[in-house]
Amino acid sequence: MAQLYKIILVDDEDEVRGRISSKISEESGFVVVATAGNGYDALELIEKLEPDVVLTDIKMPFINGLELAAMIRREHPAVKIGFITGYDEFDYAREAIALNACSYLTKPLTQEDISTFLHTLKIELDDEYREHYNREQMRLRYEKSIPLVIENCFVSFLASGSQGASRDLEQLRQNGISLDEGRYLLLFVMVERNPESWSLIEHEQLRLSVRDRLSGLLRLDELDHYHFMFNEGLVYIIKEKKLGFDRQLDELCNRMVQTSEQFLSVRISIGVSALHQGFRLLGTAYDQACKALSLGRFGGLARIAYFDQTEVHTGSPPRFQESDGRNLEHVLRFGDSSAIINYFAELSAQVSSSRWGPADAGVYAISIVGILARHAASVNMDLNELAGGGILDTMMKLRDFGQLFSWCSAIVARIHERGEASRMKNAERLLERAENYVIKNYSNPELTMDTVCESLGVSASYLTQLFKKYKGSSFVKSVTQVRMQKAIELLSTTGELIVEVALRCGYRDVYYFSHSFKKFTGVPPKKYREDHA
Repeated sequence: MAQLYKIILVDDEDEVRGRISSKISEESGFVVVATAGNGYDALELIEKLEPDVVLTDIKMPFINGLELAAMIRREHPAVKIGFITGYDEFDYAREAIALNACSYLTKPLTQEDISTFLHTLKIELDDEYREHYNREQMRLRYEKSIPLVIENCFVSFLASGSQGASRDLEQLRQNGISLDEGRYLLLFVMVERNPESWSLIEHEQLRLSVRDRLSGLLRLDELDHYHFMFNEGLVYIIKEKKLGFDRQLDELCNRMVQTSEQFLSVRISIGVSALHQGFRLLGTAYDQACKALSLGRFGGLARIAYFDQTEVHTGSPPRFQESDGRNLEHVLRFGDSSAIINYFAELSAQVSSSRWGPADAGVYAISIVGILARHAASVNMDLNELAGGGILDTMMKLRDFGQLFSWCSAIVARIHERGEASRMKNAERLLERAENYVIKNYSNPELTMDTVCESLGVSASYLTQLFKKYKGSSFVKSVTQVRMQKAIELLSTTGELIVEVALRCGYRDVYYFSHSFKKFTGVPPKKYREDHA
């Protein structure tokens, strides 16, 4: 049998609860997991049992069903709510609709009423379950498509010229792809087309065959790599192995050329970049491989061309481009500590492999520090104060780019640390104000979360989150605890009547006060006073 949906039934009359429970059988697809005689007990059961449905009477003591529903909607928004009442009035129905009730039933309830209600509700819950199941299927399909997602990210990164690069890098890292650990080089492979005997489709089929074969050779050599199609060629990113990598790579490239011609009857040419580290240099590696391939193929002199063995590089220093600035601002605003450290590592690898004059280095450093200063100002912090002195004096002490990027990483860490501390402090301060409000107003029977929120100028959902995060409790439990502690004090130190103690603690109904007190202490108020006289 399929899993049953859980119902909590709330009604202040024992007989009504029993009669309704008896009309709900497992054949309906539901089971009553608990019942409660009032709204406060129902809230505790909901938190403990996590039901799918709460079926509640509207007219109840202490808090009515509509007030209970409002609390459920705020703290447990996924729970379905059904109302039962003997008061068939328009105002109740209108409030039930506003609270997004799944049904509105009137007493006396017949078996047909209950069955119709459960049948309709089960269809709704089944549809939601299937939607969730479909999402799970979508997730599984996505996992199967991850290789294609990775390929698309690499293609997008190379094609964008740093536009949108942060998004592509983030998606690659989320899929476990890193070019920050160790060095890599890039192969650009062209499959030469024979226009006399191959159609365009046949050429594409051969390219796919070459791609799979070359990837297989890399796996046989136990070389970590990524591969994808780009600009009518094949791109292979190969991570460096420390021992004998140069010789292994040369032998591998020759084997690629020979086996492609021997087994697939197709000629390929390969351009090989210099070694690099980090995503930021992937575009540079691709350009190097393309230039090497172009020079190597000129005149048909070489099928494998290495960038390090050509004269294509000039050593001119790269500039801190506008797109670099946008990417840095993006990662400072939205990236975590790991993403920021990785980004600075990529920039460090980029500048360390270039020749720099003093003026070039100064302009580059000032560009980065300027972005850091703007980021600090955007979160109401001063870069001079964060650095522990004047920025210009600090920059004069930095000897190289390694020190610059280490200093930048430290500054960003301080910004994040202070920002998080400030957010926590503000949240704790707000929670303290809420608790003080409760302490001052606990004797008011009209005290609710809404009155507290109105006084503090915050939303009920935000205050609910604060209580759960920092107190591990709910607002209702916190109010009850304050009232019960005051009741204990009054019962122990005064001779006031129980009903007077109840009123002073915010309870109009002495019977509900006694019920709550016994639940809190384990004994009724009168017995507690006798034991602590």
